[in-house]
Amino acid sequence: DRVQEAIAEAGIDEGFVFIYVPHSTAAVSIHARLDEGEAPRLERMLDTAYPDRDAPHTTKAAFVAPTEVGIVKGGRMLLGEDQRIYFYEFAGPADRKAYLYIGS
Repeated sequence: DRVQEAIAEAGIDEGFVFIYVPHSTAAVSIHARLDEGEAPRLERMLDTAYPDRDAPHTTKAAFVAPTEVGIVKGGRMLLGEDQRIYFYEFAGPADRKAYLYIGS
């Protein structure tokens, strides 16, 4: 919702949006909407894939990725009917920033 609001405020009808999370233990992803019980399941899957306890937060964040790019059409970011933008915090809670670049 915040990304869509920022696009509306920018007044861009067609273009792109670049989302960047500048933290080594946080990430952003676009995927199908998760039910409340699915978010912990994703965390367990990442724990299984990356069991190293020395740097699990940075590894998970790198796997999910710190960036996403989307297309803006009709003043909104195009997402599939069931898609959402998710912010992942792997070592928090903590104060975090996400940067948006909206261009045409």
